[in-house]
Amino acid sequence: MTALDRLRRLLAIIPWVAGSDGVDITAIVDRFDYPRDELLEDLKEVVWFVGVHPFTYDCLLEMTVDDERLWIRYGDWFRRPMKLDTAEIVALHAAGRSVAALADGDEMGPLERALTKLSAGLAVGGDKVVEVRLGSGFRDLLDQIQDAMARSTALEIDYYSYGRDSAGTRLVEPHRYHADKGHWYMSGYCHEAGGQRMFRLDRISRCSPTGIPFSWEPNLWETAGEDPVGGIPVDGSLPEVFLELDAAARWVVEEYPHTGLEEVGSGRVRVSLPVSTPSWLERLLLRLGPSATIIRADEGLGVDVRTAAAERLLRRYDR
Repeated sequence: MTALDRLRRLLAIIPWVAGSDGVDITAIVDRFDYPRDELLEDLKEVVWFVGVHPFTYDCLLEMTVDDERLWIRYGDWFRRPMKLDTAEIVALHAAGRSVAALADGDEMGPLERALTKLSAGLAVGGDKVVEVRLGSGFRDLLDQIQDAMARSTALEIDYYSYGRDSAGTRLVEPHRYHADKGHWYMSGYCHEAGGQRMFRLDRISRCSPTGIPFSWEPNLWETAGEDPVGGIPVDGSLPEVFLELDAAARWVVEEYPHTGLEEVGSGRVRVSLPVSTPSWLERLLLRLGPSATIIRADEGLGVDVRTAAAERLLRRYDR
């Protein structure tokens, strides 16, 4: 199973076991199709550490495994109301609505109830409901992508590549679409690139059906040989920069493909990033500022890159 498969099963197992007076390990394995060794490992290495700050023993789930039987008990902190600020509520509501836009009506029960509660939480005093409407642009674009996938016909798109800092027209055979970290993506074969690529929908300025048919075998994506997000290869074919990042800059590890990661301590990490173009690296370093230190870099990608970019900005805005 993938990490996501295991997480989904654990999220179902915990409340099921907590609502019973102990459950046989074998029953859990059979009911949730969870390999025994992986289940015991995840109970010990994951569930055992679920809790709230400061993660002392009184703030963790109470879990007991004895004589092939498992007990899970919630702490008192589970009974406390969840406190969310307005920004967190809006973010959750927007994410939920984006999923609801694609879900069947029959599947909307729990999600719809949760969204209604979140809407009520947005209103001052709690006696009014605030409705958050997502723009129709992505819905129209997703409809075009779904239609092209159903017909197995290519799309022509105008796309801005953040990594290369350039815009251009692409002929794409759409294979999949998904949402991740607040963004929608379409993956498929790009004729211009000659391989599989991932396209962020908010960077597509135009999308037109072409009627050009294509055929696709699902295993092609898995054998593409490159990182899916952004289509940046991580096989050593690109020059690289090695950065040390403060804890506040760890988002870089999740946002961009990398070829190596090392924990330094106190939340700091060292990461090797493939560099598609110097302009991309310039923007990243300026965005990170003092929270990133260049440890080493291939020729032409060192400290001089950040310095030159900063000097150009100062000249531009110097009055």
